[in-house]
Amino acid sequence: MAEMILIIIGVLILGILARIGVKFWQYGRPQHLKHVPEATCADDGAVTLFIPGYAGNRFSFGGMLQRFVTGGIANKSLVVMVDRHNQPHVTGHLDPYRPMVQVIFATPRVAVRQQANGILAVVQYLIAHEHVQTINLVAHSMGGVVLFQYLTTAAKLVNLPEVRKVVTIGAPFNDSEVGQNTYPIENHPLTKDGPAQTTPVYNYFLRTLQRLPNTISYLNIAGNIGDAAQSDGAVALNSALSLRFLLRPAIDQYQEFVVHGKNARHSRLHENYAVDRQIVQFLYPDSTKMVAGQK
Repeated sequence: MAEMILIIIGVLILGILARIGVKFWQYGRPQHLKHVPEATCADDGAVTLFIPGYAGNRFSFGGMLQRFVTGGIANKSLVVMVDRHNQPHVTGHLDPYRPMVQVIFATPRVAVRQQANGILAVVQYLIAHEHVQTINLVAHSMGGVVLFQYLTTAAKLVNLPEVRKVVTIGAPFNDSEVGQNTYPIENHPLTKDGPAQTTPVYNYFLRTLQRLPNTISYLNIAGNIGDAAQSDGAVALNSALSLRFLLRPAIDQYQEFVVHGKNARHSRLHENYAVDRQIVQFLYPDSTKMVAGQK
């Protein structure tokens, strides 16, 4: 009897490992739509980069991108591995219809500025090899800070693609530590004029985001699991939503969405169908497709 139980447990463990292995393979390769419509508007032609958070990997956005492909929404055209020297290693080809690019950092625990330089290298690759003219940026957690660091750097440069739309998910815009999780969760109340107390990262963006063009549209997504800190378990709602004050000059092009409940946890935000739906409606407002798994 004991041997039979051990055999069953072994089979279950092998099944779980096999499933993880399949996901690991799927999440790190391009995936294309079976039936590809023609691009009919600027939204369909923009290239969308997905930027993971601190210590992120292919699992960070792999599931979301797969759901978008399975749902007939967009193509996962390229997977770009950025090495420790910020050199992009590219797999796949760029589709003309709703191309998505999964960015993965080979050394995912580095400083914001280094990762932002990595994003710049990816964008420069897209210009040189794919002649990309317009991009969207989607980022989770520290990736949101990396995203805005890239935007402030790009604002000083020329001949870079136009950024049309920006999506941030659970990003710590008013935390002292924007990478590793710290406890207690940093939570500075918001007043009508901004956070009651500000951190260096917030103050930096308060000075630099004035450089951004007024043509970018923003969607800021935050989670609230209903804990004492009113947070997603890692980033306080007040920290994530402090972005509205940093983008005050572009407030007409800014919108925010708060996810509630257990699936609003920080590491689950990119696995949340409500988040999927918000991103799809924002990037492709004319889309009639639904994300796989939704009804």
